[in-house]
Amino acid sequence: MTSVSVNSTASSALSLLTGSNKALIQSQQRFSSGLKVNQASDDAAYWSIATSMRSQNLSLSSAEDATGLAAALSDTAALGMQAATDIVGEIQSRLVLAKAVGSDKTAINAEITQLKEQLGTVARSSSFNGENWLNLDAGQTPGVESMVASVSDNGDAGVSVNVIDFDTATSTLMSAGDASDGILTRSYSGTTKDGSSYDYYLMDAGSTVPAPASSSEIKLDANTTNEEIDGMLSAVNSMMSGLTDAGAALGATSNRISQNSEFLRDLQDITEIGVGRLVDADMEEEAVRFSAQKVQQQLQTQGLNIANNNMKSMLTLFM
Repeated sequence: MTSVSVNSTASSALSLLTGSNKALIQSQQRFSSGLKVNQASDDAAYWSIATSMRSQNLSLSSAEDATGLAAALSDTAALGMQAATDIVGEIQSRLVLAKAVGSDKTAINAEITQLKEQLGTVARSSSFNGENWLNLDAGQTPGVESMVASVSDNGDAGVSVNVIDFDTATSTLMSAGDASDGILTRSYSGTTKDGSSYDYYLMDAGSTVPAPASSSEIKLDANTTNEEIDGMLSAVNSMMSGLTDAGAALGATSNRISQNSEFLRDLQDITEIGVGRLVDADMEEEAVRFSAQKVQQQLQTQGLNIANNNMKSMLTLFM
């Protein structure tokens, strides 16, 4: 009768070695990737949460990029508004000087003309990425600009985009469409302290819809009276008030965008930390585990060799 027996010792050793090899491979994956949860099979709950949070972080990163563009646009407009305010202040001082006895109003008007040209340059140059909140071309009208502020989970497994609105009607300096849309192109009328009426505008932008025919451009000549200059000064004072309000609105918008951008960066950092707590491996612990499993694999390989050699020795007895 012939019988073949299975080497149960070798079989047990092989089973243990197979388990050690699997554990060593898993430990190598954790050690090389730095993650204890690489795929859903490692921990379905943590993997699902981490995947969702990483997706949300990508949206936050895109929102931060968008706020960077919005910040550049608002900062550009704020810079232009500050420059325009300073120039109008210079014009105001020239008008005051024109009231002085013996002043050369023609020479002063030449300075005012140069300052007006500088104002036009500032308004037209204050653009970023094709957007200009200070100057409108023909056919354009002021409107509300919506800028990305942040993103949030809307509760339906979707993303909601939160925006910051800014009405460019507040900041428009010059309009080639309707003159009344621009702080510098619209007319200002009223009555001075001495009872004289006035109706003046500062800039002529060649608007499709010009300032009223009853209004006049602010400029001087040798025959300009002090009463007329008083009216011009009153109109410029009104312009300065509009410029100040516009500058404050731009500053507040710029500050809000900047705060949102900082918040988005902090939120991304916090999200990364939270995800890391769920899926990151403890590298010191993994290093120790990896070394132990490697030693275990070596010992079990030796054990399997010993079991196989024992069976081989038994076979030599029958040969």
